[in-house]
Amino acid sequence: MTALSAAVSRSLGLSLLAEELRRIVRMPLLVALPFAFLVLNGALIFGNSWLFPHMVEIASVAQQVGVRVDQEFLDAVAVRPPSGARDQLAFSVSHAQGIVAAFDAGEAAAAAASDMDTSLASRLMASKYAAWESRVDAVRASGQEWDVYGATYTFEVHQFLFGTLVPAVILEASSLGIAVLLVMSELDERTGVRSIVLSSPVGRGVVTTTRLAASLMWALALYAVLTALTFGAVAALSGWGTSRAWESSVSSLFNVAVDGSAARPFVTWSDCSVGTYLIWSLLLGLGFMVLLCLAVQVVLLATCCSAFRAAVTACALLMAPLVIQAACALNGWHTARALMHVFPAPLLAVSGQWFTDLGLRSLIPWQEAAAVTCGIAVLLCMHPVLSRMWFDEDVA
Repeated sequence: MTALSAAVSRSLGLSLLAEELRRIVRMPLLVALPFAFLVLNGALIFGNSWLFPHMVEIASVAQQVGVRVDQEFLDAVAVRPPSGARDQLAFSVSHAQGIVAAFDAGEAAAAAASDMDTSLASRLMASKYAAWESRVDAVRASGQEWDVYGATYTFEVHQFLFGTLVPAVILEASSLGIAVLLVMSELDERTGVRSIVLSSPVGRGVVTTTRLAASLMWALALYAVLTALTFGAVAALSGWGTSRAWESSVSSLFNVAVDGSAARPFVTWSDCSVGTYLIWSLLLGLGFMVLLCLAVQVVLLATCCSAFRAAVTACALLMAPLVIQAACALNGWHTARALMHVFPAPLLAVSGQWFTDLGLRSLIPWQEAAAVTCGIAVLLCMHPVLSRMWFDEDVA
């Protein structure tokens, strides 16, 4: 009997999940949003299309001789058909100078530690930069800094890919999952279904668990679609599709991390090509998507499934750390500023510097990954507690 009951429960759960997914695809707004986001991504790509001739030139040379800037690379550039992009590439690689070799990581560590306004933060900063200094030495020894990446326009290419398109896709997919939660709740309220649904434990389970699962599945599917179409278009237009240009190290001498008016070498916590960096960024983006959807679901349960109150509260909670960290940066409160970068909005704002030291924005290595993982864990712990309260609450 126990096994039969469990089988019936699973069958009912799958049926309810399938019904929620059917409701999603029948709603014009939820189906139209992905197309609107694709148009937006197309506009972002078109706005940065001036980079494509330079990326095509790099891809053509890299396909022949690889991505390391050596004499063979210089010779391959010299025999390319004359063009403005070829001339720009030839000038930049022939005048390239290694910046990692001349960079003093110890001096940067001392300066960062002195900027912290608490002793604990100073110790954490010193420890972080001690680990980062070994990474700088490893990059210097391996010669990764001599990879071409985007040559003169490396910073612009990197920000286009990882500071613009990656957070755009993350926010779009998250918005789609969040829209499911809010629209469904609002629809239940407007049609009067809410009082019927919440009159039984099964109905309340739909609101607390099944709908969350449906929203995550919808967001995940469209995250994959948006990512494939957006970066597929960039790969096709830039000539980087199957080119060896993706093998360039992101720690190229042409790439820098900017923090205010200061710039430092772009050195990641682990050896990372452009392609690998994209995969890591998209995987972390998947965590962001789950985190944001969970956060909105928790707020929905805390506000008795009021879509309007939940939307306003979630926006306030998500945007407040971004405003606070900006105020901290202006006033020189660097410890508080670093602490604000455990929240989603400030971390998304620096997506182009993920997996690096993050300067004064982080206190530990891999802070962005740790923050997302811990955030998901906290929300997963909160969800059953709020669900139990919701099951016990009289909402008649």
